[in-house]
Amino acid sequence: MANLLQGGKGRPLHPWLVHYPSALYPTSLLFDGLSHLAADGNPFVRGAFALIVIGLVMSVVAAAAGFADFLPIDGGSRTWRLAVLHMTAQLVTSGLFLANAILRGRDLDVTASPVGPVILSVCGVLILWLGNLLGTELVYRHGRRVEQGAAAPDRGAEASAATSDGPPNAG
Repeated sequence: MANLLQGGKGRPLHPWLVHYPSALYPTSLLFDGLSHLAADGNPFVRGAFALIVIGLVMSVVAAAAGFADFLPIDGGSRTWRLAVLHMTAQLVTSGLFLANAILRGRDLDVTASPVGPVILSVCGVLILWLGNLLGTELVYRHGRRVEQGAAAPDRGAEASAATSDGPPNAG
């Protein structure tokens, strides 16, 4: 099961899945704002709720794939500590949006998003962005789930090698 959650060789699943909650949660906050600007904001209130619910479903899938990527990291290392911080931030985000969905689900007939859920959304989005920043560090600084041989060769390196060694077919 872990291999399925990790994706194929050179094609990690977790970075692909995290784009959904990373887009859905902030968009729900945008819908909250629109619910206060529109004459009848109820469609935006319902839309924000739907975006949060879909984001929660995708968060569960992304968390499962992320946990599969977390397991092989050496415990206690700097990368492991960063991964724990990333995971904690994203779990806190999911918890905030779960509480948010529960509060919103009680009354979807309001004309504008209530202040409490909006505050939860703002806090959730800020923590989400922190978690995303930590995830970016894991990939770009610590090279997690990055394969060295998977990238296409650099044309500039080939050109400089050809000029230093002479033409490739010189004989």
